[in-house]
Amino acid sequence: MTRAKTFALGDTYDGILSDLVSNGHFETETEAVKAGLRMLADREMRIQSLRQAIDAADQEIEAGLGQHYTSAADLLADVMTDDDRP
Repeated sequence: MTRAKTFALGDTYDGILSDLVSNGHFETETEAVKAGLRMLADREMRIQSLRQAIDAADQEIEAGLGQHYTSAADLLADVMTDDDRP
């Protein structure tokens, strides 16, 4: 069940919302707000995925599975010659 929400955006965001609708980017202000919320949800999912990848990499490093590079040039050379790239 959908319930109505009431909130104040302030003049700046209210103007942006009105412009998005009047310029034809969205049919209604509700659609624009929903699109913004979807973008925030997607961003949060990407951040969570990155955090999980960082945690996994940290665990690999702690387990001694990391590769040590003596310089950025060595790292770049390894990345550029990596045969496992998609």
